[in-house]
Amino acid sequence: MSSSKESILADFSTIEKNLPAYTLKNKGVIAIPIDKIIGSLGRYLDFSETLLPKRSDGSSRYDYIKNLMEQGVNLAPIQVYQILDSYFIIDGHHRVSVAKNEFKAKYIDADVMEVKFDFKLSKDKNYFFDSESTKKFLIKLEENAFQRETLLNNDILIYPLKVTELKSYAVLKQEILDFKQNYHDGELSKKSMMFVSYKWYAKRFLPAVKLIIEEKILSKFADRTYTDLYVWIQKHKYFLSQHAGHDVGFDFTAHDFMEKFKDKNFLEMFPSIFKDVIKTLVRK
Repeated sequence: MSSSKESILADFSTIEKNLPAYTLKNKGVIAIPIDKIIGSLGRYLDFSETLLPKRSDGSSRYDYIKNLMEQGVNLAPIQVYQILDSYFIIDGHHRVSVAKNEFKAKYIDADVMEVKFDFKLSKDKNYFFDSESTKKFLIKLEENAFQRETLLNNDILIYPLKVTELKSYAVLKQEILDFKQNYHDGELSKKSMMFVSYKWYAKRFLPAVKLIIEEKILSKFADRTYTDLYVWIQKHKYFLSQHAGHDVGFDFTAHDFMEKFKDKNFLEMFPSIFKDVIKTLVRK
């Protein structure tokens, strides 16, 4: 009798109907086997099966990371999702690519977020995953966790907090926590998470969406959401504020973005750390 296992494509469109059966566990930074990294979540079109960059604009980044590794620079851990015994890259594609192809590394340090299943999986089957379906499923898991922790219910919000990129909900949650501590000298610090979350939505998110609508920013980005743009603009605001030495504000950042976007070569005006973020947003 054959001992080979049946290979099954994970059907996330079916299993996501029971989201409470899954939880996310942060395992922290651990060394993971590179040969168990089977896919990417967000940039899988940019890298080959051996994790070499497909696009010419990725080669300079590859060479830069290679040079740092040759100098012995201690780079930040990559970020991955773990499903069963497989890993998907969220951030750190070039670090994995260089480690695998240049240094023949077997392991790499990774900040691991594991998907925990509340049911038993068949030991007689090998499960494999489609990158796009996996990404959508994990975003829904993140959304479910975000709604549970903040009590913001997308079913009743006038502009639902929907995103198309992983880790966006973590950015929103951290912003809500910062809002709780800093709003009007901490007047919300003892309020419930539900109260603070809806206060943040009214005082921070809704005015930002109004500005995005007035400036018609979203029309420039196919298949993206108000929340996608909000998260990106907040990241850009952090960069501008660090450069200016003070908080430049959301309005200034949004207008700054629009002025740069009107220039067909606006990508060249941003530091390299933000270029991948913007390219991801504009990619159809």
